[in-house]
Amino acid sequence: FFEQDDNTKVIAQHAEDLKDGRAFAEVAKRVSKKKPVIMLKAGRTSLGAAAASSHTGALASNDKIYDDVLRQSGVIRARSLRDLLDFARGVPMLPTPKGENVVIITGAGGSGVLLSDACVDNGLKLLKPMPEDLDAAFRKFIPPFGAAGNPVDITGGEPPKTYQNTVRLGLEDPRIHALILGYWHTIVTPPMVFAKIMVEVIDEMKAKGIHKPVVASLAGDVEVEEAAEYLYAHGIPAYAYSTEIPVAVLGAKYQWARGASLVK
Repeated sequence: FFEQDDNTKVIAQHAEDLKDGRAFAEVAKRVSKKKPVIMLKAGRTSLGAAAASSHTGALASNDKIYDDVLRQSGVIRARSLRDLLDFARGVPMLPTPKGENVVIITGAGGSGVLLSDACVDNGLKLLKPMPEDLDAAFRKFIPPFGAAGNPVDITGGEPPKTYQNTVRLGLEDPRIHALILGYWHTIVTPPMVFAKIMVEVIDEMKAKGIHKPVVASLAGDVEVEEAAEYLYAHGIPAYAYSTEIPVAVLGAKYQWARGASLVK
């Protein structure tokens, strides 16, 4: 039904059992090429499976089988209710990437490390090594004690212009296919200032026909919550107090795009 419904952009479901795995796989493989299909498969542990059996009669089975079936069917597997909801909201919002090269731009080295770990956890490929000319181009905008590699660490004392210039460069260069932004609260670039200039530069690029997925992680005091909401309202999945969730959402988008043969 939802495959044929024009108002449905993404299909998300919670399941404790698949009575006919083959039939599900056949339908899911077809549908997932048109629309993202996300599943929260509960009962993945022995205790969870026993609980599922007690209230639905679900059959306990090897969770790896479900993992393989979902992956081969192009279904995005959510590991928690939070993942299910975040993927359902964020995946259809993001443009489809045109390639695998991801770049992290961060205002704090520690954020860059955590975001890099999250990229590995979610099957994302960082652009490494950074091409020499691109490395030099980023270095023009950041202080000498920053790092241009990948992550691009602009350091914590930089004004809004530095975020603007580096993100614009990341969006303009065709070798970069997606951006992960790491913001840490500073007086020099307050949260809402960061959020508004990010929306401005991304809208500027969209007007030029450049559409790339961008997600953001924001850390700081409660002001980052408002900034994250502003970014989200303008098409940028952004999360306060987490380096893991935005990367997981981007990873889910990539997983869907690979399964639908939309990214090489």
